[in-house]
Amino acid sequence: MGGAEIINWTKTITWESDDCHLNATCPACEDAGAKRIRLKVRSPWPPHDEQPLVVCQSCGTAFHPTMGQPPYEAVLDPLVDVYLEQNAGIDVMAELLAAVDPAGVRRYIEIGCGFGFLLDYARTAFGWEARGFDPGYSARLGREVLGVDIQHVYLHSAADAGAEPFDLALCAEVIEHVFEPEKLLVILRDVLTTNGTLLLTTPSASGIRPETQPGTLLSLLCPGYHYVLYSPQGIELLLRRVGFKSVSVIDRGHTLRIAASVGEELRADLTRAFDRSSYHDYLRTRIKTTDPVSPLGVGYRYRLLKEMTNAGDFKAAHAAQSEVAEVFLRRWNIDLADPAALYAKLSESVQPDSIDAYHALYPFCLGNVLYFSGILAWLADGQRDIAYTWFQAAALAGERMRAALHIIGADDEESEELMWRARGFVAHLLAWDRPADAAEEVLRLGDHPSPLLGERIPAYILEDTQRKIFVDLVNLGHYAAADRLVVPVEAALPAEGAVLASTAFALGILTLNHRKAPRAAADFFGRSYEACMALPDRETAPIARSLLWPALFHQGQALVNAGLKQEAGEALRAMLKPAAGLPPLPLELRARAELLVRTQHLPV
Repeated sequence: MGGAEIINWTKTITWESDDCHLNATCPACEDAGAKRIRLKVRSPWPPHDEQPLVVCQSCGTAFHPTMGQPPYEAVLDPLVDVYLEQNAGIDVMAELLAAVDPAGVRRYIEIGCGFGFLLDYARTAFGWEARGFDPGYSARLGREVLGVDIQHVYLHSAADAGAEPFDLALCAEVIEHVFEPEKLLVILRDVLTTNGTLLLTTPSASGIRPETQPGTLLSLLCPGYHYVLYSPQGIELLLRRVGFKSVSVIDRGHTLRIAASVGEELRADLTRAFDRSSYHDYLRTRIKTTDPVSPLGVGYRYRLLKEMTNAGDFKAAHAAQSEVAEVFLRRWNIDLADPAALYAKLSESVQPDSIDAYHALYPFCLGNVLYFSGILAWLADGQRDIAYTWFQAAALAGERMRAALHIIGADDEESEELMWRARGFVAHLLAWDRPADAAEEVLRLGDHPSPLLGERIPAYILEDTQRKIFVDLVNLGHYAAADRLVVPVEAALPAEGAVLASTAFALGILTLNHRKAPRAAADFFGRSYEACMALPDRETAPIARSLLWPALFHQGQALVNAGLKQEAGEALRAMLKPAAGLPPLPLELRARAELLVRTQHLPV
């Protein structure tokens, strides 16, 4: 594709003004009028021409009208290794199947199944009869390695899928590649039973915005591969035009999830919760049957480490970490027992000039493994100094991997996210012993681009990091350091929810005890209390159980300090006569409220 030329494809994206248009027919709604050019991006295919992305004014769908058909059958082998070790979202795909009742499915078909992970999961977790169709290289490899039923052909008609219809069809991250989507959807319609369900996922046109973080934007555009990015309205119009009567679309910001049926009843609920235990069991099953040092074996082991860490099962996470460490040592001679040495090696080494050269030195999931190792060292083991080094190494490794992917115009959204989270945690871990440095580092984080790709931290990650560091600095009593973060933290306060409750409470404590402004502090405590009260599950929500009554008491105390006894009495009245449906009031806090009322002669 791009040869050895190292191109930051995110920097080849240029946003166009409103007066640039092209005549093109929308593949979703068939509007043939002039389309506004939203942006241009270089193609990874030589000679790297610029490709305009236009937006349909009628339905909001975006597409590349000048793009040529890429050779999907010729996916590079190294890119398959990236997919297996790191960026195959097996859990995201498995979560999609939770939309249907597994008991109502016997036969399952997947078009564009790729390596076949979901076919394997479906037969392993649910016992479905599963068949896939995909002509690509990764599908051939998946059929061989996983032993799944994959036909290496394009479907030209429903008859090519076999005589018996299917209860469920899935087409995940495929339709954005298709130049004639109606033909594909007609085939999917015709392979289903009369009550069958079609599930689709595809990138969302709503994510095409200048403020979208660079790696995510590049993954959405996927220059040279993604022909069309549908809007919710556009994909529904397309589905209904080919005969699907029941359609449900959920826009998750960067991804559309769609369920459709030719019948009047849609037997799918895209909001149904995903039971991750079946996915965990699947990973454990496959780890036992897969060569540990193969890309597939590495990927399964990394995903189990991630899942167990996120689930808070630290014993299982440590066991998974040990397996990953053994594999890394055998395959790449990387010693996870010495994060400082690994960080030094990453800092000193020259950036590889190809995917192959990178993979000879490092696994594609290295940065994320280091990230979750940092989480374990911090939250499970209480080793903040070691966690600090893990996160330093994770940030650098993640960016190095992404720089290698940029050579072929690819990126990895999860690695981008965790790279910045790791940088935030490097600052966060200073809060305990070097509070002034923690405040300084998180402020610097917003001003300095990343060292290799020159990217800026996404605003939502920076704001979240600043809030968390601020709250911990206040809780630790490091008021002077926390005070340096007040302006950005207050500016980014959310309108509601648990984050507002905890952050406003910390702002109240700082304002009362450090800034000596009791009236302003009372306002913050009031906002914290109101945020807790507005929670739909306020009686059981952890944040409400821990902060609702303390926020109200501190509001009363602050109002007393401000000389506003009438307002203080009104605030504390709700403590002494609590309404039903609220968390229990701690006896010690009630006693303090009664003492305050009595000694200050408050009107309650």
